[in-house]
Amino acid sequence: MTPPRVDEPAPALNAPPSTARSPLARRFARQVAAVSLSLLIVAGAVEGYFGYREARQQLTHLQAVQAHAAAAEIEQYLRNVQHGFEQVQALPWGQVDFDVPRRREELHRLLALNPALVEVRDLDAQGRELLFVSRRLPDRVATPQPQPPSDGAAPHAAALGFGSPSFDDSAAAHLPLALRRSGAAAVTSVALINLRFLSDVVSGLRVAEGGQTYVVDAAGRLIAHADPTQALRRRVLASHGPVVAARAALAAGAAHLRAMDSLGLEGAPTITTAVPLQSPPWLVFVEQPRAAALQPAWATLQRSLLLLIVGAGVAAAASWVFARRMAAPISALRRATATLAAGQLGAQLQVRTGDEIEGLADDFNAMSLRLRQSYEELEGKVLMRTAELATSRDEALRANAAKTRFLAAASHDLRQPMHAIGLLIALLRERLPQPELRALADKAQQATSGMEILFGGLLDISKLDAGVVQARVEAFALPSLLDQLRLTYAPLALSKGLRLRVCAPQVVLRTDPVLLLRILGNLVANAIRYTHTGGVLVGVRRRGDGLALQVIDTGVGIAAEQLEAVFEEFVRLDNNRDAGDPGLGLGLAIVKRSAQVLGLPLRVLSTPGRGSMFELLLPGFEVSWAPPAAPAANVLDAGALQGAFVIVVDDDGQGRDATVGLIAQWGALVVSAASAQAALGECAQHLRVPDVIVTDQHLGPGADGLALIGALRAQAEVMIPAVLVTAELQVDQRGTAEMQVLHKPAGAVRLRAALVAALRGGLAPEAVAPT
Repeated sequence: MTPPRVDEPAPALNAPPSTARSPLARRFARQVAAVSLSLLIVAGAVEGYFGYREARQQLTHLQAVQAHAAAAEIEQYLRNVQHGFEQVQALPWGQVDFDVPRRREELHRLLALNPALVEVRDLDAQGRELLFVSRRLPDRVATPQPQPPSDGAAPHAAALGFGSPSFDDSAAAHLPLALRRSGAAAVTSVALINLRFLSDVVSGLRVAEGGQTYVVDAAGRLIAHADPTQALRRRVLASHGPVVAARAALAAGAAHLRAMDSLGLEGAPTITTAVPLQSPPWLVFVEQPRAAALQPAWATLQRSLLLLIVGAGVAAAASWVFARRMAAPISALRRATATLAAGQLGAQLQVRTGDEIEGLADDFNAMSLRLRQSYEELEGKVLMRTAELATSRDEALRANAAKTRFLAAASHDLRQPMHAIGLLIALLRERLPQPELRALADKAQQATSGMEILFGGLLDISKLDAGVVQARVEAFALPSLLDQLRLTYAPLALSKGLRLRVCAPQVVLRTDPVLLLRILGNLVANAIRYTHTGGVLVGVRRRGDGLALQVIDTGVGIAAEQLEAVFEEFVRLDNNRDAGDPGLGLGLAIVKRSAQVLGLPLRVLSTPGRGSMFELLLPGFEVSWAPPAAPAANVLDAGALQGAFVIVVDDDGQGRDATVGLIAQWGALVVSAASAQAALGECAQHLRVPDVIVTDQHLGPGADGLALIGALRAQAEVMIPAVLVTAELQVDQRGTAEMQVLHKPAGAVRLRAALVAALRGGLAPEAVAPT
């Protein structure tokens, strides 16, 4: 076979040089070699299996032939002895010239002709001995009493034919043969056959290499063996494996016991075959060591293994050669594509194989040419489009900057009048004497409060999305925080006929208390909104080394498919919410983002119609051994401001007048100023230091509420409580830890709560106001 001709790409393409061991070639070589080797292994295994079966079949046949031959030899030997004895018995005894001396002479001749015969005796019907002839003992004639045989057997045979073997004192085995003597009634002749000669017959039988033959009688005794010492040991083999198996096979109708794997007489692994004798009922066994018997099978397996190794080597070499030849054009194509990927679009490939690979190379050359043309066209389009995108980007940046400026201005400008409207309506309500007019003022205040809630939610979500909210971790007592929560939301729950329960252990947490209270406040407000009967429980459970803050309600619940959606912006369960609810669906979205800022896991469990459970996991806590703090006073108590001295600073006249009127209505002494300089002058004219400073963040060009608070505190040399009112999304953090911060628009309730909290040093009501 002629290898395909592959022309390498031109040197100008800078294609990588060909390597002697291509990965593609190795892969094909491995696959082809694996297939070839697998086939060889399967073929070798099949050949070995059938070779082994054939060797076993040959071994079975050979041992069966040997066993039958041994059985025939033994039977022939015993028949010869029996035939010689029968011929003597057939003489006309009792007639003239066939008296006792003549019989004694014939029996001695019989013993001389058959060395296996040991003795012969004639017995009458009563078992009395008439004549005894032996090789070892003196002859006896007509003894008056029955005489036992020399080996201790019964005085006469129970049946004619071969009897059961017996052993004398020298451990020699003898086989009795009983025949009826002709010419005389009721005279039985019993001959004893020495089975040592049977061992000689067995040892002379030809058996395969390492094999041997032995004979077992009906009682399971070893009576003949190629090694005579084995027979002299009087071994009983009734429970020997091959003996048991042979008897079972014969009982089942088998002609003989086929080759059986077992342990031989010496305990070594052997393969044994057994054949029965017709008479006497003995078993002839032929056994051969398993290693020697299976030597042909092992030789076959070794040849197969050698052929497998040689075949594997040839297959691997052939696989490598053919894989290299097949992968060469593909490797050339890969180098050309790598050159093309490097940016040299003029790469061309010359392959002459006369098959599909050559067609693939032609397609590659056409693609390379088309890519070069497309690239040139694309470069022109990209330059033109880049110029258009640059123009669009500049316009988008200008539009985004304008939008940012508009939102900042609109947010500030809208918050200022809304803040003033809320305070003026609250002041108007306080001063209206007629109940019907106060009812109208209440409705206007409710509408204003709804707008405050909407603005507050949008402000919170925008601050969280902008990333301006940062966690301030500090240690605080959990009971005081939850008590503030209870005071804020208990009236709201009571107004719906619900019960708000707060259970808190004496523990100290380390996290941002303001954000944590904002999260719990939104969860409690949400629970009250969607609960119509029962109540809301705020509880604490241990979770390993941490705590789980839980808000549990008996409300309408949340469907399983909506559990994730409720944390998205502007998602509201309209079928469950209260009528007239001004919310935008931002409460739980703020909760989720605030929890992410704190790094606290949040989960929800709910059953429609039974209620919901929101759980916030805190990683650690400390047990507080201090006595529980006294319950905080109600921050909405109007009498808490009675007689307090408050200074109000705001450059917006309407907002300032409304704030002053409300605080005065609550029983406080109020002075006001439109600028920072005027506020410093007012405080200098009074002998009393203000109890609270209420100031806007922006006080005109170049003026700042934070700076004013610092200046008033420095002038009085006292850390005066302060409330900072602002319309900004982000507040300068300088000194805000020692003051209350209210985001506009802030209604009368939040303003009064902030004033009371500032006087008493509590948490900012901004943190607990519901969104």
